[in-house]
Amino acid sequence: MKKLILFFSFLLLITSCIPKVALSADYWQKPTKVGILINSNPPTKFKEGSQGLLDMAVTSGDKYKEALDLIGQNIHPKDELTIIYSDIFKSKGKEVIIIDEKFDSKTAKKFSGTKAEGKKYSSYDFSDLKTKYGVDELLFVNVNYGFMISYYGMIETGKMAHAALDTKIIDLNDQHFILANYNFKNELLKKWKDNNYENSIKGVRTALDKVELEEKAIFNPK
Repeated sequence: MKKLILFFSFLLLITSCIPKVALSADYWQKPTKVGILINSNPPTKFKEGSQGLLDMAVTSGDKYKEALDLIGQNIHPKDELTIIYSDIFKSKGKEVIIIDEKFDSKTAKKFSGTKAEGKKYSSYDFSDLKTKYGVDELLFVNVNYGFMISYYGMIETGKMAHAALDTKIIDLNDQHFILANYNFKNELLKKWKDNNYENSIKGVRTALDKVELEEKAIFNPK
């Protein structure tokens, strides 16, 4: 019961802190050129726990390092997501430019421009990409995957395979969000070490498959 409460505390906090902007009904009617930048972080161990409301942080790999290395060797979110989004946007009539650049939140230029009332804005200024690639908008997807470890105090109480996509479409004229959506899935893991971490790899694969399916539904609503 405590684990369930902790998980929903995590869900409430993480979703309440992230801006959400729905795609407008007429978005696909506008003939814009869209840059696609997939920022796929290395597979990582995350943690959630009971220290205060929530303690979620990237922690050292320690006993999970070998499993995380194998997950990284077998699962390549950047490649598959690039194909998924490219196909969606092209099928909707958008011109697509793949932007294969590294993104570092520590060194990226922060947005400091004027903000209009009623709009939500990127924390970062991607206007240089407009000039460099001739794009009007940027689809920026930040990808995290690996393990979500639950703690009660200092005691590890459970582990799940984890995948998360933070998806933004940004108008590069003023850096406001055309779309902002956060989508994550966790899969319970049992016997995570068995058969050279086979269940761990499969769990992350399943979590990623599920978030990819939801992403497709965002752009292709029924």
